[in-house]
Amino acid sequence: MRSGESRETVDRERYFVRPFGDEDYEAVCRLENMVSPELLMDPDEERYWDRFLVNRHQTVERWVVEERGSGAARGFATMNHDPFGFDPHKFYVGMVVDPEHRHRGIGRTLASLLESEAELHRATTFWANVRKDDLRSVDFAEKLGFVEVRSSWMSILDLSLVPESMVPHDVPGIRFTTLAEEGPKRPDVRSRLLDLLNEASRDVPRMGNFTPISAEQFADLLDGPTTIAEAYLLARHESEYVALSYLQRDLAQPDSLFIGFTATRKSFRGRGIATELKLRAIEYAKRAGFRRIRTFNDSLNEPIWKINEKLGFRRTVPWSNRERRFPRPDAGARPSATP
Repeated sequence: MRSGESRETVDRERYFVRPFGDEDYEAVCRLENMVSPELLMDPDEERYWDRFLVNRHQTVERWVVEERGSGAARGFATMNHDPFGFDPHKFYVGMVVDPEHRHRGIGRTLASLLESEAELHRATTFWANVRKDDLRSVDFAEKLGFVEVRSSWMSILDLSLVPESMVPHDVPGIRFTTLAEEGPKRPDVRSRLLDLLNEASRDVPRMGNFTPISAEQFADLLDGPTTIAEAYLLARHESEYVALSYLQRDLAQPDSLFIGFTATRKSFRGRGIATELKLRAIEYAKRAGFRRIRTFNDSLNEPIWKINEKLGFRRTVPWSNRERRFPRPDAGARPSATP
């Protein structure tokens, strides 16, 4: 959530709020990229993730503040469920305001809109991620009642700085492979991978509670625009997949890759398997001619950060992960089972 707004009321003769349309993805990504150039966003990838939520029958809503006359988007807000930690009454929210149009009430207007949506959806919790180096937005979030729960940061590995001596090694009893080798369309491969993901994801730090993903969700992820089967690194013990670490295309930065997820089954942790998978990911990225690898690290996930730091990843953008709680829905009312 990035705004830095004061309490002025928006000039209704100059700006108006409207629902988000498909034609707005490019404009909204321009705003996001203007505010956070380190986290360039791609319109097609944003479309994909919105469709992913809609296909799961989960809430994803966006609104645009348009400037009359120019027709330009000067701000937007979003509200959506977490597809991997679904709770019908808990939502991620965010907003962005064009830096040249701050202090004109746009953020306050969008915050008021989100307040109304919280009541409409009987929300108990809002989560928001705020850049720590944007002090105005931090102050704005605090005034809205968002309290910091933990921190996260983006870290980057410059592949040109990776020493030649940093190479993968074998691990006794483990065979390293890739999704491309195993067969990305094979039902048995997908089934075993899904089992690994759902087991290993349970204790990954997150803002809400873990929700196992379905076979349909997993198929959508594997068949999505960012998947690279050759960069989907796997560790096998006999026929069982015991760990994974996969790289994804960064559609907004073709010379970069993004670490999607790294996980190991509990019974196989402490053997250096995750490190070896990441070393193989780095080897792939260098061989394929990429310049850097980006990832996000949660302050509560110290083991993964220690691995990344050892491999040469360096912290960049710091984020404050914040939460705002609302009174619970009417105690006498029956909680809804769907969004």
